[in-house]
Amino acid sequence: MQYKKIILPFRIKSCVLALGAQSKAGFCFAGGGVAYLSDSAGELSDLGNFKKFKKSIKELQKKLKINPKIIACDLHPEYIATKYANERVNSEGLRVKAVQHHEAHVASCIADNNIKGKVIGIAFDGTGFGSDGNIWGGEFFAGGIKGLKRVAHLKYVPMPGGEASIKEPWRMAFSYLYSTYGKNRFAPPAMTGRKWPRSDILRQMIDKKINSPLTSSVGRLFDGISSLIGVCDFAKYEGEAAIRLEKIILAQGRRSFSSASLGTGKLQGKYKFKYVNERGMIIIDWGPVVKGVVKDLKLGVKNPEISIKFHKAVCEMIKEICIILRNKYRIKKVCMSGGVFQNNYLKNSIEPLLKKEGFEVFLHKNVTAHDGSISLGQAVLAGI
Repeated sequence: MQYKKIILPFRIKSCVLALGAQSKAGFCFAGGGVAYLSDSAGELSDLGNFKKFKKSIKELQKKLKINPKIIACDLHPEYIATKYANERVNSEGLRVKAVQHHEAHVASCIADNNIKGKVIGIAFDGTGFGSDGNIWGGEFFAGGIKGLKRVAHLKYVPMPGGEASIKEPWRMAFSYLYSTYGKNRFAPPAMTGRKWPRSDILRQMIDKKINSPLTSSVGRLFDGISSLIGVCDFAKYEGEAAIRLEKIILAQGRRSFSSASLGTGKLQGKYKFKYVNERGMIIIDWGPVVKGVVKDLKLGVKNPEISIKFHKAVCEMIKEICIILRNKYRIKKVCMSGGVFQNNYLKNSIEPLLKKEGFEVFLHKNVTAHDGSISLGQAVLAGI
């Protein structure tokens, strides 16, 4: 397995072995002012991948002559890497530190860009175990490598069927509609022209909280919108619904966003998120966006136009939340990490938009934005 040597902008006090996440798994050794990040080993639930993962750790540890004192892992108790960390702690007497998934994403971007000082950290992805027991994935943080505070997130929505919602995005479309309009006004076929053959079952699952964990994931929001407009109801691979939602713009020959085009008003109307302050936490309500999409469906607006307006809404939301947080915390640096930022339209749009507002913007440049770089962030947070 290959690895990258990363020079850190700070020193790691105790040598750390960080084990990453479940998917796109990679590990990281860090000590002093240097980190060594491995390539992705794939999905650790695959026994073959897990065996290669453990073997590669031993080989690199021997090659680098590193003796870790701390082993860092994801907060999720059921991840294979987390269980492996606990095994090594029991057998070798190491200290274990569990690191929240999205804090690790932000920390990996800080390390990747050699940033000193505080940042507004944005972590948008599909799934990550939150410190409150819910599934995170649409998070804003304020702080630095010595401490990140969650300060804003997308409003929670149920995932009927749990992980089945990832492979069947139509479940998320249903959940967003049901959560937006409520049981008394919920009439999806009339609003969207879609058929929902198992709607009664999903209603009961959501109402009775049966296998319907709550999520703040931006990835699930992309999935829900993709299915809602009929682009992707069943995903054959990870992220397919979101990828196809972006691709329908290209398919129609649409040019990419720019900071100028976002504000030109050439699109008829725009979707807009609502922000609610709950005891100091900013809750980002997607309800108005869902209503805007439904309205456009009824008006016969084409899917590429809806997709552009949705992407535009996400960009505007990021900008507006960053402005709120800058005013509150006096922070101008913005770090963005997580699989959602592999979306080129989103990534290429938000950077100039934020720079126009006077922010310093940092995206990943040496390591990936997805979970393959999680271990780097874990190592940094566990070792400082």
